[in-house]
Amino acid sequence: MLLAGLLLACSNDNEVTGAKGDPTASGTQSETAATTALAGGVTRIVVTYNDDTNAGNAVTYTSTTRHISKGASNLGWSYSDNGGGSWHYGGKLKPPKGWAVLWGDPAITTSQTNYSVVFISNLAMPNSKFPAGGIDGSVDPFAPESYIGGACIAKSTDSGKTFANYQCVTDTSPVEGVGDATQGHFYDGGSMVASNTGEVFAAFVDVATSQIAVYRSPSDSGSFKLTAPPFPGMYVAAHPRLRAARDGSVYVAAQVIGQDQNSYIYLNRWSGGSWGKPIQASYPTVFYGSLDFGAQVDGSELTLRFGNSMSYDVGASSPNGSDAIRLLYVRRDSNGPRYIDASACYADLHACAQVPQWAFKGGGPGNSQVDVINPEVAAWPGFIGLPPTWQATWAYHYGQTGTVNVARATLGYFPNTDNPLVIFPVDILRNTPVCSDSGRGYWGDYDAMLQVGWQGASSVWMRFLTDSSQGCPKRWTYLGETQHLQQANYAY
Repeated sequence: MLLAGLLLACSNDNEVTGAKGDPTASGTQSETAATTALAGGVTRIVVTYNDDTNAGNAVTYTSTTRHISKGASNLGWSYSDNGGGSWHYGGKLKPPKGWAVLWGDPAITTSQTNYSVVFISNLAMPNSKFPAGGIDGSVDPFAPESYIGGACIAKSTDSGKTFANYQCVTDTSPVEGVGDATQGHFYDGGSMVASNTGEVFAAFVDVATSQIAVYRSPSDSGSFKLTAPPFPGMYVAAHPRLRAARDGSVYVAAQVIGQDQNSYIYLNRWSGGSWGKPIQASYPTVFYGSLDFGAQVDGSELTLRFGNSMSYDVGASSPNGSDAIRLLYVRRDSNGPRYIDASACYADLHACAQVPQWAFKGGGPGNSQVDVINPEVAAWPGFIGLPPTWQATWAYHYGQTGTVNVARATLGYFPNTDNPLVIFPVDILRNTPVCSDSGRGYWGDYDAMLQVGWQGASSVWMRFLTDSSQGCPKRWTYLGETQHLQQANYAY
């Protein structure tokens, strides 16, 4: 086991939102998805998030509840043209006609045939499900029914500087035992990806049917239509994750409840116009949850809700091809610490296997328990003169503190062999204060990570995280202040 926080990588961090004078300073932001686009030959980084900026009367809070009015929107974004040195607030998109609210769980992707075209998706509440007097408290107090009834997709044609509503998607087919299904199934989570053949995909977990709903557009100017389910006959219970390979195929991963009532990660592959056969890619995983920090902030126990317990990507493989897909996921033995485990799969998904060399179960100072959450995996496929590489990051907590750290590691192999290297985590962020709300422990359910450029022969990576460094003067049931966004960059 490695001592948590043993090393600090050469990295830098910067505030993305919440800076003095920035419009986002007056609200809260959390939960990120990010991409890169090309703007006049410059690489533009675009990050979207749950955005409470200038909510005004659209969302109001008391210490015990919140009120959501028609017209509310959580779809905000920022962009940087200098590698994250400075950020510009793009704004917020209003709900389109027929839809009352845009409600977050952001996803984003860039067209692979036109690098100035970017898409963002957000969960959405249709007018038909929205109460005349608005919503008090939870948006899904009676799941699998919900005020949410689909999702809306926005499109940018100027490399993520501005966005306009493009298309909303919903399934209104009847579902036994779900009374409001014909007004739009309850969608949760969100993921988007664009393939090298020009297709664009958006995916959500359909809570009404316990399936993953994947929508496909044949191009970046086409219409999104629902595909066949990628995990038929299975009970899917968590957010999907979409990824694309260089050969044009697209992958979807999700946590599925097995017959033993444990959750397992399954993968499927879209190729030749249809889904293949799903494959189990993990041992039992952590399914959502809440982490108790053993500390108090603003007079109440500090907890942190987490929703993203796995991540993967598709990229260059070792010689035998068994690791074209590399997956990290969170596990827990009984009431022990949450830790990282790893698997790898062939590109055609004919087999997956555990990779113990990439697992991480840390110990903190004084033998304190280390809990790992929110892993992210990203691959750089390589280019002329630039080698492929695989990077991973995760957040972790130890001791009775109100902070988290973020570590990075390389998912690598001994050169020209099929033998994985043991990971050696190093910190890129330390002692980041957490200010979650008091009712749910919410501080953002997932974070983004991506490769954003090069420093000589070293690839530059960026990991996003909620930022509460401005303090925590208010922790209400549905509100934690302050919550903004920060980035951590490092070169490898």
